[in-house]
Amino acid sequence: MRNMKKAFCVLLCAALLAAFAPFVHAAPQEPVVFVAGYTSARLYMNRGTDAETRVWKQDIAGKILDAVKSELPKIALEATPTAVGIFDPLFDTLEPYVNEVLEPLRMNDDGSSKYDVEVYPHAVADTRLDRLRAIGYYPDHDSLVALGKAAGEKNVYCCTLDWRRGQVDNAAVLDAYIRDVLQATGAEKVNLTGVSYGGQVCGSYLSLYGADNVHRVVLQCPALDGSSIVPQLLCGDSFTIAWNDLLELVRAYKKDETAYNALASLVPNAFLCRFLRAFLDRFLIDFFKNFGSVWDLVPSAEYPALRDELLRDGKHDEMIRKSDLWHNEVAANTAQTLRRLCDEGVPVAIIAGYGWVLAVDNRHTSDGVIDTSSMTGADCAPLGRKLGSDRLNSTSVSADGTVDASRAYLPDRTWFVSGLLHSMAVNETKVCDLMMKLLLTDSIQDVRTSTEYPQFMASRNACRGVVCAFSGCAEGTCTKYSVRLHVTNLCADDSIVLDGLTCSGADLRFGYARGTILQPGETLTATVSGKLPDDLSTLRVCARFVVDKDKYSLGRSRTQYFRFAGDDRIQDVLEEGSPTDETIADTPAVRTGVLPFKTVCGRLLTILLNGILAVFSVLHFRIPRNAF
Repeated sequence: MRNMKKAFCVLLCAALLAAFAPFVHAAPQEPVVFVAGYTSARLYMNRGTDAETRVWKQDIAGKILDAVKSELPKIALEATPTAVGIFDPLFDTLEPYVNEVLEPLRMNDDGSSKYDVEVYPHAVADTRLDRLRAIGYYPDHDSLVALGKAAGEKNVYCCTLDWRRGQVDNAAVLDAYIRDVLQATGAEKVNLTGVSYGGQVCGSYLSLYGADNVHRVVLQCPALDGSSIVPQLLCGDSFTIAWNDLLELVRAYKKDETAYNALASLVPNAFLCRFLRAFLDRFLIDFFKNFGSVWDLVPSAEYPALRDELLRDGKHDEMIRKSDLWHNEVAANTAQTLRRLCDEGVPVAIIAGYGWVLAVDNRHTSDGVIDTSSMTGADCAPLGRKLGSDRLNSTSVSADGTVDASRAYLPDRTWFVSGLLHSMAVNETKVCDLMMKLLLTDSIQDVRTSTEYPQFMASRNACRGVVCAFSGCAEGTCTKYSVRLHVTNLCADDSIVLDGLTCSGADLRFGYARGTILQPGETLTATVSGKLPDDLSTLRVCARFVVDKDKYSLGRSRTQYFRFAGDDRIQDVLEEGSPTDETIADTPAVRTGVLPFKTVCGRLLTILLNGILAVFSVLHFRIPRNAF
């Protein structure tokens, strides 16, 4: 009996030890170091003295409003010359107020700060996420909140930087910060992530200082080769603002589902572009050309000519030296650096958006702010065009034929999201989940690891209205087993009315009830029928809908591209456990239902009003100017 008791005790102890073994022997989670985007950090002048002043992240909007109020009579008098393109009188009035905001941020010709300006908070003890939350300061609110939920607030550190300085300077700051984090936490390595300009800083750090202190890296929309917006603004040439797209960007950032098309029509685009060009030339070109960061945001292909045009005065030699170093040794070798790190066991991943027009450039596919090619190194067709036909059937090319991932810095570890807006990855659940798995786990090795996270995905931002997906396969693909199409309302607050579903590229038909009202987050499932040709490569599905509150709207639509996977590729895209007992059949689709009465009335009223406006416009332009 005694021996049995001893044996029982030994077994019990062994069981307890086994149960607690994962907790006893598990290595502590590496701290996460996050680098936020451009202009994100607070800057102070005369920090720690009686004259301390916050010179960035202050209430600029309030200052502008105060200026308008105090100068309203003069501004009213200057309205007429401003309206005809004579801006100097208005600029003369605004100059003292503009200088009040800009002057404390001024840099010397060598790229150093003219005034005693520094970043605060910056020390490790002050920039752990729980400390930042306590003071109500988030250099990039949504990204930090998402990281805090995934990794724990006490395990996330935000490296704040003087964003006026160039990459060589800030890479050194990040290197020192990471070493301080390791010393403070006792960890051996950190997981590193950066967004936009912060992603560029991370890439610069990895190139100049290596990755001995880094375990994993995730770069969200990184400006690895700058943005073509910057030379557009610096060069003095005229530009065109993609006003409607810019307002969509604002709508997404504000999480406001209201359409701003009416606002876009209030100010003629040509006038707005002339005004901004004049404002830049008057106040900002000479000011910003002393920021080292601005020159590192110029794409390398355009840097030499612009540098020689604006900086060859003998006063900027030190800033030129650093920026030349960055362009010639860091940016020029980005692909080699990132691939070498992956080969050495430091997985680097990039998440980028495409399919948006740049704010001031209608040619480059982008996420609205940074060219997709600058973020990823991928070959990208100009907006509205496709890559060569010899590449379109490649699985490394997006279904819409615009992005070739095989030419990217990291062909197997770069994810592209169609319609993803700049810095908005953490605001889309699926993309955010992918980021956190890449940053905190080793569960995803490359773009082929999981059908849940294929290389090409579709944005699920609320401003997109709806998203479509075929059943049983990876996102962005369709197979002969995809007998259903799921249409989801992405709006957070508004219901939508589904008006139509059509397919190009194949004779596919969808069975559903037209006029179905989908509540926020609700999904409609349509049956799929028709015939799939053997040589099919791409399908184009268009969903038309009306946001229920927009009673007088003609409606909106979203077009998505899907690559058909034939028998030779079908196993690569099928979801695990997806049914294969039914295939798409060439049978008639059953579509029932009609649009709600108020939607039809609203559409008819909109058509009538547009017709009246069109007639009025024609008559207006035919009336001689001296008729009255």
